[in-house]
Amino acid sequence: MIIPGHLNFFSIDECGLYKQGDQVAKTLGPAETFDLIYEWVKGKPITDTLPWDPLTSRTGLAKCYCHDFYKCEDTGEYLFVLWKSESNSDGTIFGANANAQTGSSKVIEIKSDYKGKEKMIWGRPCYYWVIPKMNTVVSVKLDNSVCDSGLFMEWVSQSISNKVSHKNKIKSKTETGKVRFEFKDSSEISAQRYSYRFNVHLRSLNTGSAKLDELARKVTHIIRRDTIPLNVGIDDRPDWIKIFDKVPFLSAKPKAKTRQIEVRAEAKPTAAEIKDIIEKFAREERKRSEWNNIGFATEKSGDVWVDSYRLHETVNFSKESQSVFSAADIYDRLSKVKDRILAGVKMDIKAKAKVKKDIKGAAA
Repeated sequence: MIIPGHLNFFSIDECGLYKQGDQVAKTLGPAETFDLIYEWVKGKPITDTLPWDPLTSRTGLAKCYCHDFYKCEDTGEYLFVLWKSESNSDGTIFGANANAQTGSSKVIEIKSDYKGKEKMIWGRPCYYWVIPKMNTVVSVKLDNSVCDSGLFMEWVSQSISNKVSHKNKIKSKTETGKVRFEFKDSSEISAQRYSYRFNVHLRSLNTGSAKLDELARKVTHIIRRDTIPLNVGIDDRPDWIKIFDKVPFLSAKPKAKTRQIEVRAEAKPTAAEIKDIIEKFAREERKRSEWNNIGFATEKSGDVWVDSYRLHETVNFSKESQSVFSAADIYDRLSKVKDRILAGVKMDIKAKAKVKKDIKGAAA
């Protein structure tokens, strides 16, 4: 059975310990971060790899565990199979033995009449390939898996802040519950307090691509769709939104709690500006029915949306049944086509390095 895997590419914007206001991390870059996490999950039951207390975490945050992991010693790359807890969702739901050691749990498809003795964590896998040397994370979307970059970022941040052991560092909590780090040694930085940050964003086509350059020539307007709340007490909506209340035939439906709006503004952005917009607003799994979006109106091609210009690739996987892949199997398949699927990322990194060099040269 051939199963297509859809790859989305993320740039790691922030990773490490930062002082407030700093743009550069002092330590705990991608390689060190994921090595610490790799060592932490090794040998643990799956149920112990949830890095936050579900009773005190923010409302609506799904539970997330580490189901499997793999590290390539030659390249320093990682493949993590996270497990997003779900009990009722579109698509196949699997059960993972909560007490099985991470990396060794077999899964079963959800059944309403399940009578097994093992405690199961019902959910679906999320596959993430981490490439520290390229400052890149790649999500792999298969038919029975999910992608949730927000949950991935939360899992990494909370693992480092709450669970991982840190040599030569002291952890403490502020009154609001935020974790802060201090260094034990007598260096200058030991007197400072740092917080851990981890943030990624979707990579788009590089500015030298013909597709992005062509879009820049055709764009006439930038489109923004948003949903605004109605009847929320104090009306602090911007004045331009309130204008719609006075236009005939545009009043909101009776008892409506929200309103969908669309704004089109004339614009002629450059390819670089379009790329920046795409990387800020593109999402890996935006539903077609979802209203909120950012896009571009063009002269002849109609409206196009930011998600269609994110950097992506497809890799076919082979499996006898549509079950959960192991981390090692996913990595083995990706490594065989690595040069092809990372070509766009390499071009993007090279283009950004050139821009920085040009800016530095102009300022000199």
